[in-house]
Amino acid sequence: MNTLITNLINNVFHVIWLCCIALEPKHSPKKNALISAACGVFFELLMLLIFYSNIGDSRAYFIAYPMAVFIFGGNFILFLSDSHPAKSLLLVSAYFCLWTFIYSVISAVTQTYAGAGNAVIWMLRIVLNLAFLLPFQFLLRPRLLRMYRNMKSDYGVISLLSFFMFFMLTVLQFYNQRRASLSVLYVFILMLIYLFMMIIYVVLFRFIMLSGYKAQVNEMQIHEKYLMEQIESYKEMEQNARQTRHDFRHHNLVIMEFVRNRDCEGAMKYLEEYEEKEEQKVRRSYCSNSAADCVLAAFVRKAEQNGIQVETDIRFWNAFQVSDFDLVSILANILENAVNGCVQVTGKREMKIVISQKGSKLIILCSNTCADGILFKKGLPKSRHREGVGVESILAVAEKYNGDVNFFAENGVFTCQVLLHTMA
Repeated sequence: MNTLITNLINNVFHVIWLCCIALEPKHSPKKNALISAACGVFFELLMLLIFYSNIGDSRAYFIAYPMAVFIFGGNFILFLSDSHPAKSLLLVSAYFCLWTFIYSVISAVTQTYAGAGNAVIWMLRIVLNLAFLLPFQFLLRPRLLRMYRNMKSDYGVISLLSFFMFFMLTVLQFYNQRRASLSVLYVFILMLIYLFMMIIYVVLFRFIMLSGYKAQVNEMQIHEKYLMEQIESYKEMEQNARQTRHDFRHHNLVIMEFVRNRDCEGAMKYLEEYEEKEEQKVRRSYCSNSAADCVLAAFVRKAEQNGIQVETDIRFWNAFQVSDFDLVSILANILENAVNGCVQVTGKREMKIVISQKGSKLIILCSNTCADGILFKKGLPKSRHREGVGVESILAVAEKYNGDVNFFAENGVFTCQVLLHTMA
């Protein structure tokens, strides 16, 4: 009975912990909690069968330990977490490292090897779990969530390192179970090993943070690129203005000569040609927001240079609370993907860009001709050649403004729809 109570306490905290560490949950919090609880009930029933099969507490422990890892860990990766499996493995292996640490501390303090258990062991389990769970949930989780979402690549190696750390601790835990007594030296070595584990995880999460900074640097490079585009555009406009002022006297002389000869038809034709030339010098403006206008002008020019026919319908102003930084990020990534998609098509290439504002909602729609066979995973387009951060940047901005993003391809046309909820 004592063993079953100990196991029940373990399972309850497995259920709670795995719900808390699901930083990118697959379902709503309520549904995730129900799935996790069902997993806990299923595992407890298995433990009842094992403990009442008279195989002995020691053997039951060596069976229950790996079963808990596979059942609860598998449930987390497959049904609770919506992250890439490698990212999910990082979180669940880190949790099970904490689990083995709690086991070892209780073993060292009570000299019971965390076996059948008694009231002291039960209280230690509850206290130690809460001592880690409460600071994690209320202090560390929000910060870890930001780092976790910014981790765009290289998480496979980090996850393998975390899993290997858990594997080593598992071997140590099994060895610990077979010792008749725990000497002071052994406990000291055990604590050094767990201190080393903590240092490893600090380094891992530092690496995750740097990975997030890398994504931010990529975004800054995008903004720098289109800032330079805007500066070049202003320089070109200034040069055209200087040329117009310089040539204005000569144009007046020509018009005066037409008037002197009473050639009104010639003067009109010359003025029409002059007006057409001047319009070509002026960069087309799409909207009053300078940041969005610069990005739109840059990509429309790039599209036209690649033989892409562009249709625009831009109807929005500066009355919404979307920062220029976010606006550039989402527009640049959407339009860059659209241009790249058109370039891969042989034959007619078309793009349509629609941006409109309805009350506190900003709607962005971009469609473009595309090649057949675009791969989708969970509704998101996936590149065959590399894992880009464009789609993830679009999703991040949409999430920031409580928005929604839809991607779909039909009849050779790829469409991206973005809805941002703003405060007008």
